[in-house]
Amino acid sequence: MTTAEAKPPTLQERVATRLGDLTATERRVAEYLSAHPQEAAFSSAEELGRATGTSDASIVRTAKALGYDGLPGLKRSLQGHLQTLLSPANRLSASLESVGDGPETVLRATLRDHIEHLMMAEQTIDTAAFRRAVELVDAAHETVVCGFAGLDGVSEYIATHLTRIGHRARTATETGYRLADRILLLGPEDVVIVMAHNRVNRETRTIIDHCAAAGVPVILLTDTLGEALRDEVEVVLSARMSRPGAFTSQAVVLILLEALTIAVAARDRDRALENTERMNQLREELNGYPLADETVLGHSRTTNTAKRPKSRGR
Repeated sequence: MTTAEAKPPTLQERVATRLGDLTATERRVAEYLSAHPQEAAFSSAEELGRATGTSDASIVRTAKALGYDGLPGLKRSLQGHLQTLLSPANRLSASLESVGDGPETVLRATLRDHIEHLMMAEQTIDTAAFRRAVELVDAAHETVVCGFAGLDGVSEYIATHLTRIGHRARTATETGYRLADRILLLGPEDVVIVMAHNRVNRETRTIIDHCAAAGVPVILLTDTLGEALRDEVEVVLSARMSRPGAFTSQAVVLILLEALTIAVAARDRDRALENTERMNQLREELNGYPLADETVLGHSRTTNTAKRPKSRGR
């Protein structure tokens, strides 16, 4: 049993796993609890009922539907994570309105928030799962990176860097019918990296189902869907991307993928360096001069242009 599997699922993971089985009222309560864990940890059933526009009985039923022994069990679980929920970065972010919205304040809050998330990721990511992900990418004939809703740029960035170290990689970030063309020929010798935060959209669902049918291993990067999809993918890398109910940041995702790429390169340093050198040679051919001379040549050309005499009019 891995470290991640030994830990009980978080409230957010429970909600993501069971959301489709809840009634409309239970779903409303569950989404509120997931987005407001601090309030849920210390509020009574009556208070939560008022906050969600339901009743105290609905709060208790929802807690049980999420796998707790009732509201006390849910609150004990949340209070056990109180230090995480009340992290310094979160407290600073929550106080932005009272201290103003100047650029300097926003900058400090954002930096501290991301530092906190990265420190948490170091604790929550299963190192054995990360090693398995590296092995899958290293051995794959081709790696396909799938990210939607703003993650297409991250997908392209990582696919490019995997290619530069000598691994075939591409993206599958299209939606609708065009996605079918991108995943049609996937086989067991390939690997797919899927990024999904708190909801499984149609494209993600289709990719996971198609990979299962074709025997393609899937590496899932997520914050709350690990418990819901663990049995459907090969590897789960879980890390909180942002504060509950807040804007989802892609910084943690990007850093995780960069770490994955560097770890793959480290497994065969000679291959990575050889391909990087070949890329540099191709760039030099395209430039028409060695890359090492680019700055000098650029300066020289600028200097020559400045000294060039003006042509006389006829």
